Amino acid sequence: MNINTISEKQVDYKSYKLPVRLYPSNMLIAKDGKLSFHAKTMFRNKINMEDIAKDLIVTGVLKNSSTDEIVYTWEKINAAVIDRVLNGSIVDAGIGTIYARLNGSFESRLSEFNPEVHYIDLGFRNNKDIKELAANVTPVIAQGNEIVPQITSILDIASQKDDTLTPNGDIVIKGKNLLIAGTNEDVGLYFVNTSNNIEAKVELTKLTKNSRSELICDIPDLTPGTYTIVIKTQKSATAPTKLTCTSVYEKILTVN
Repeated sequence: MNINTISEKQVDYKSYKLPVRLYPSNMLIAKDGKLSFHAKTMFRNKINMEDIAKDLIVTGVLKNSSTDEIVYTWEKINAAVIDRVLNGSIVDAGIGTIYARLNGSFESRLSEFNPEVHYIDLGFRNNKDIKELAANVTPVIAQGNEIVPQITSILDIASQKDDTLTPNGDIVIKGKNLLIAGTNEDVGLYFVNTSNNIEAKVELTKLTKNSRSELICDIPDLTPGTYTIVIKTQKSATAPTKLTCTSVYEKILTVN
């Protein structure tokens, strides 16, 4: 977001430019036989509340507060929200509602909670106002042939499934431009918990196979929950880019 659009009363999204890139869908349109394309967001980076706090201070929205004060207040608010949510409340956080949900199947109405089968995570649903704001944003479609990693499928060897992760097992990831290379500290393959954003990183040296079309590695010792896979690479072993390119797998994977 362009922080210069922030006012003391509201955040103005009119000048916001969401970067997206188009990829072939590998499906033919019946009438004319042409390929169709789908859009994926080009994530700029991953930031935390300290970064947001700095934005607010720079623009003067919270000019009388320090970064530490803003982050401290936010952490206390988060703790209060989580306390309410995990006690059965649905919390309207302005940009959306947050709620807790219990995952896993039960054999009968008399079944008890089993942490080996069941787990609790948090859900989020956009509010109507935010959906209306997003509906008025015109994405910027990137042009050119920049090489971006694209995961097309995964296979968990232990379960032979494409939606499950087996901790300490093996995973095969297939796609395009997957080669993970570079010397930046953040370069690697990540398994990211969607509930708390905790990242389990697989270093380059731990990849059994690291090619443009396929990655093979051991899955870290992940706790039960839902995860996504993130690739961070400088794209090329022979001519690496200065900045790290990040690609997020769109499918959510489960650790039981």
